[in-house]
Amino acid sequence: EDDEQQSGLYRFLPSDSGRRVGALEQGGELQMAKVAGEDGVDLLDPRIGDRFPVEWVVIDDPDLAPQSFTEAPHAAGNMASGPFVQGRAKGGLRFSRLEGCWYNPVDRQIYFVDTSAGRNENGQPGRGAGAVWAFDPANDRLICVFASGNPLAGNNPDNLTVSPRGGILLCEDGGGVEDEFGFGERLLGLTPAGETFVFAKNNIMLEPDDIQRAGKSKEFIEPGDFRKREWAGATFDPSGEVLFVNIQDPGITFAITGPWRDGTL
Repeated sequence: EDDEQQSGLYRFLPSDSGRRVGALEQGGELQMAKVAGEDGVDLLDPRIGDRFPVEWVVIDDPDLAPQSFTEAPHAAGNMASGPFVQGRAKGGLRFSRLEGCWYNPVDRQIYFVDTSAGRNENGQPGRGAGAVWAFDPANDRLICVFASGNPLAGNNPDNLTVSPRGGILLCEDGGGVEDEFGFGERLLGLTPAGETFVFAKNNIMLEPDDIQRAGKSKEFIEPGDFRKREWAGATFDPSGEVLFVNIQDPGITFAITGPWRDGTL
């Protein structure tokens, strides 16, 4: 759930688990994650290696409209989703702002990003530079595998993907960062030790001549500096040989080939 400091993690248990077309339409039960044995846990400021056993609480009315939610840092007048308010009332855990999610068939973990986990310069939790979690569905366990201590390590990643070899790639959406390669948003690889490395950098600055040479219309693409624009939608083709990824604005898709087996991706 992508809603700042009122973000739940959910699962859906279908009544019909036959995996046939239309099976999910038969309904089922929506549940929200809860730290086992503890009510109302906040995971807004995690550290690498943090581990939590998980249990699940039932969301009685998944279609409930947004409700009042004033738990700090929220105040009177704030609204949160109906499912989150119900789950929180039953002791459900809270993340900062969840976005990208991907299943890794190599280690059978589900990896997901909390875009603004951590603390900002004022020490406020849930307003940091981001974190990555692994959920082990076989053992109902959450593990923090990356927590950004500063924008150089990771500048609010949101999308992520997992390669067929089990490598993790993060797409930044933090407005750009200055590093040894200059300014811009980055694609970051994540090592098994929880360290990031720069895989690619957005250095797109379009002049009118660039747009003309590309055969594009200036009515749809304006010249300008697009280095702050986010990477998004990263995914490998079924063979694992080509990584497709986008720069959201002005709208560019890249196809990137290996040799993948020479690195961690």
